[in-house]
Formats: sequence, structure tokens, C-alpha cells
Amino acid sequence: MPHGAQQAAHYGTQCRFCGCVPAVDTTFRGHRGMILIMSFLHTKGPFCRDCGLAVFRDMTAKTLIGGWWGYISFIATPITVLINLTRHGKVASLAPPMPPPDGGPHRHPADPGPPLMSRPIAIIGALVPVLLLVLLVLVGVAGG
Repeated sequence: MPHGAQQAAHYGTQCRFCGCVPAVDTTFRGHRGMILIMSFLHTKGPFCRDCGLAVFRDMTAKTLIGGWWGYISFIATPITVLINLTRHGKVASLAPPMPPPDGGPHRHPADPGPPLMSRPIAIIGALVPVLLLVLLVLVGVAGG
């Protein structure tokens, strides 16, 4: 067994970013819509609690602000956000990150930053479909 595999077996899964434990294997997704094209993004774990929350909040906030700007993207964005929300619980329920028990290589975990809906870009991004719906209703009322 290679040395890295022995270490992982010894104290469980380590975070891919900071090396702390415990960590869980999951993937967070992002979506960027552009009028005619779009891009799908992802960041694979394993993540400790703090690094996972940082990735979740960053990718989901960026998806909320930049995901709506295409025809198919208007459907892909809420699906991407829902996928991330279901995976959020995996990292949020972890114990606080700790260095590996044998003092193996590790760094400070990422700062998760403010909660998702405390970030201005997430709030503005979440309002995009609401404002579009209001605009469609106003146009419908004025035209009918």
C-alpha cells in the first residue's frame, strides 16, 4: 500500500484542501449562463466542514448571480442550486476540522465566510427570477 493510502486509512478521509479530518467526499457544482452558451463547473472533495462550506457558499452564490443568463440556463441554475443544497448537509454536519491525529500534513481550513443568503451577490442573484416574473406579470396586465 502506498504511503499516502496508508495515511488515509490510518485516520480517515482528509480534506483535499487543508488535510484536516473528518472529511466527506462530495462534489459541489456551479453553472454560468451566457446567452447562447453555458458552462458547468464542479469542485470535487473530500472536504472538511469549513472548506466544504466555503466551496458550497462560493459556487452557489456565483451560480445565483451568473447562472440565469441563457435560455437553458434558466432551468439549469435552480437545478444546480438544489443539488448543492442537498449536498450541503454532508459537510455542515461534520465535526469541526482537526489536524490528523498523527500530525500529518495539514493547513488551516478555509474561512467559510458569511452564510449564503448573507452575501449580496446571492441575494441579487436570487431576485433575478422574481424580478423577471414581476416584469412578465406587469407586461401581461398592461397588454391585457
